[in-house]
Amino acid sequence: MKRVVFILKLLLAFIFAKAQSTAGITGVRDTSYNLLNEYNKHLKNYPNLQIIKEFPYQYIAEEKNISYCKTKERELKLDVFSPKEKSTNKRIAILFIHGGGWRSGNKAMHYPLLQQLAALGYVCFTPEYRLSTEALYPAAVHDIKSAIRWVRKNAAKYNIDVNKIAVSGHSAGGELAAFMGATNGMKQFEGDGCYKGISSKVNAVIDLDGTLAFIHPESGEGDDSKRISAATHWFGYSKTENPELWKQAAPLTHVGKHTPPTQFINSSVTRMHAGREDFINVLKQYKIYSEVRTFEGSPHTFILFNPWFDTTVVYMDKFLRRIFPDGQKKFSREITVAQDGSGDYTTVQAAINSITGKNSKPVAIIIKKGIYKEKLFLDSLKQFVSLVGEDKLSTVLTYNDHTGKIAPNGDTINTRTSWSFKIMADNFTAKDITFQNDAGFSAGQAVAVESDGDKAIFINCRFIGNQDVLFTNSEKSRQYYENCYIEGTTDFIFGSSTVWFEKCHIYSKKNSHVTAASTPKEKEFGYIFNFCKLEGDTSLSNVSLGRPWRPYAAVAYLRCYIGRHIKAEGWSVWNNNDNHLTSRYEEYNNYGPSSDPKARIKWAKQLTAEEAKKYTLINVLGGWNPLK
Repeated sequence: MKRVVFILKLLLAFIFAKAQSTAGITGVRDTSYNLLNEYNKHLKNYPNLQIIKEFPYQYIAEEKNISYCKTKERELKLDVFSPKEKSTNKRIAILFIHGGGWRSGNKAMHYPLLQQLAALGYVCFTPEYRLSTEALYPAAVHDIKSAIRWVRKNAAKYNIDVNKIAVSGHSAGGELAAFMGATNGMKQFEGDGCYKGISSKVNAVIDLDGTLAFIHPESGEGDDSKRISAATHWFGYSKTENPELWKQAAPLTHVGKHTPPTQFINSSVTRMHAGREDFINVLKQYKIYSEVRTFEGSPHTFILFNPWFDTTVVYMDKFLRRIFPDGQKKFSREITVAQDGSGDYTTVQAAINSITGKNSKPVAIIIKKGIYKEKLFLDSLKQFVSLVGEDKLSTVLTYNDHTGKIAPNGDTINTRTSWSFKIMADNFTAKDITFQNDAGFSAGQAVAVESDGDKAIFINCRFIGNQDVLFTNSEKSRQYYENCYIEGTTDFIFGSSTVWFEKCHIYSKKNSHVTAASTPKEKEFGYIFNFCKLEGDTSLSNVSLGRPWRPYAAVAYLRCYIGRHIKAEGWSVWNNNDNHLTSRYEEYNNYGPSSDPKARIKWAKQLTAEEAKKYTLINVLGGWNPLK
């Protein structure tokens, strides 16, 4: 009944309202909202602002300007970013809508975001839509509905689960994304677009600073005192001329039991999330999950820049993994650690100590956000333990021991006792955690993690420190790292284990060495970096890929991006000895500014395609598949 009354009121409003203005339909694209303008606008207030740039990921397929619908005015196009790697599991789709006041902006503005999300396994789409320079509301709504239907129509082609389609957007795009979720199943908003027989339903919404209400005490839309506002241009009416139309276009008007789980990622500009709390209250009535993430002190265009971009990616990924859980490991016991006392323990070591005897069943230690300054130890009896952080950027396990420091028992700490976390147990897993040694840049050797057990897995983790950060200290150990960030100065990845690094970001902070492998002679494989990204501080130009700690050191970089900080010859010797003469340093199909094989030292090898075939995950790790 309410909907009938609403439609009648809308019809009456149209009958008696002033004619819709088409003055804003210029036919000329408005380019005022762009990356450079936003950067220059905010640089004064945010001097450390960093523009996020596109990156040439070799494992992501990019398809540009695919036609998804044809209107009477023109053809509408979208871009696709998808993982090249085949997957037996159907993937989550993200359709991302650009902002710009429904009048400016373009789909290319968020390529870096979609690249990073695709690198995490999502299939990402970004459509153009008719802006207010060419068509008034609800043309943009109809276009996005058509784009969603196109995604669902092509689900098989992109290996997408049709029940896992998320829509997201920033600013005006965020408003449109929220509108898509709020109008799930409402035929009156489908329009006369393409693929009418296919559902435009979305299963999750991520709204980045998009308003939820146009006529609301918190709203800043509709001020035409100085110039025609973006919303007035879009509607063709001012707020007072046709308030019913302004209400109709608001996601808050339609939110209900049909609305999917929704995440709000917001700046400190409160008017950009007008109506949010009212929207959330409706979701609560129907027990629909929602969450709010706020960047205090940030500008509205936070998504375009660091220091907020990386965290936004983490927030989006974490939300989608919560909404669409896939293959979650089952645990016989879960232990929660929270510094505020809301968990089972307030320290990580206390949680570890609570696992008694020879453990043989999967146990999860869930660690809430916080900086946990503890020297942690996991003994060899406590197998099958998983550490799961709430957020890899703000769940931090750290300590500050380093060589030369005097320990509480009076001993002088050395490299092998400087660890912040030592893992002796087999079958250990860590996800979404930062491991750190915060001893400082000039402290010397200071290990963040020493990993000695067999079958260790680190997913979506960060390893932060300076010299000797990650110590893989057992020749019997096999380890797997995926989507991890590892930064340091000298020999910051070192040891004798067999380790596979998949799609990891390796960051150098000093002209020194990335690896110092000590692979035993009888071990065929040491460190393998596959599809990794090697970058460094902009001042660097003399970093080596590695130096051999022991004579038969084995390191291979396969299909990796080699940044300009790596020196042309690639590799280094170890303190003027002959270790390099028997070292096994190899590269295959690398790319980037410092990847030229012709400039490499003669005792390193460029693999042929045939020789590279032996480097498979299962072969390298001796039959163990960490992905199962």
